[in-house]
Amino acid sequence: MMYHPLSDGMVKAINDGCYLVIAAKLDLKSGVTYVHSGTGNLIIAGEVYQGVGQFGSIEPVKEGLTTSPTQLLLKLSGFDSKLVGEVLNERSRGRDVRLMLVAINDDGQPALADIIFAGQIANLGVTTGDENAIGLTVSNRFERWSLGLPDRFTDESWSKRHNGDRIFRYVAQMAERSIYWGSKKNAPSFIYK
Repeated sequence: MMYHPLSDGMVKAINDGCYLVIAAKLDLKSGVTYVHSGTGNLIIAGEVYQGVGQFGSIEPVKEGLTTSPTQLLLKLSGFDSKLVGEVLNERSRGRDVRLMLVAINDDGQPALADIIFAGQIANLGVTTGDENAIGLTVSNRFERWSLGLPDRFTDESWSKRHNGDRIFRYVAQMAERSIYWGSKKNAPSFIYK
């Protein structure tokens, strides 16, 4: 059986000829941005998505049954060149991005939304000239798996994330500790800090 990211309801909506748009939620450092490929505003799960129409595009992604990292390119064009500096200073690498396929009912309201891609911003590029455009390279979660974690199981690392919790304070001593299994001889006592 092949996996596909669309629910049965979305497959039925596609077969019934519903109008479809792509909606994107970009968690940027300056704030969360909600856009969709249509025009006007759409309310999806209580969040207002603004239509960008022809000014937004998504590069096609090759589908496959693999756990290899997949990337896609989101592009937004048609903005003033004065925004280039602000975009470059955004420092949005690693921030979350979610793309949804949204079926629009006959009343022009979203009937159903399925997440079709979720990942993090891997790169942010800007092109200027005849067409000012922002390009976001978004990587799926498999690319994050190949990166090392910044935290360690040490008292210092844990205390930075969990203030006042000292659960790892004896880890360094445990590495050097003698353990006497099945013996009445006691191990040396802990040094409490």
